[in-house]
Amino acid sequence: MSIRTELEAALAKAEADWRTANERLDSTQAERAKANEEWARANADRRSAGVERRKSDAVWAGSDRRKAAADRRRADSVRDQANAAWDQALAARREARVVWDQARTALDELNRAEGKT
Repeated sequence: MSIRTELEAALAKAEADWRTANERLDSTQAERAKANEEWARANADRRSAGVERRKSDAVWAGSDRRKAAADRRRADSVRDQANAAWDQALAARREARVVWDQARTALDELNRAEGKT
């Protein structure tokens, strides 16, 4: 294979990798938005629970409070995991873009070199 075909193949692969990374970033962004919404809902439930504590006999409703705390902890961990996945997807897309740019630069240099001869 010639250098040109190798560089064109590398460029095509780099572009495909970038597109795949971009799609993964989009899907993790959707998961992240869902986790943030769930976290906001759990946080709003925590705020509305303060009114219920003032009711008589609410002190004895400990299981409800424990359940709410567990829900908040779960929402926190889901949100943290979604943010971490998004960060990893963003880093993968950046790396794929660097490889794509390098392949594009190499092919452009070859084109310029062949044009001068």
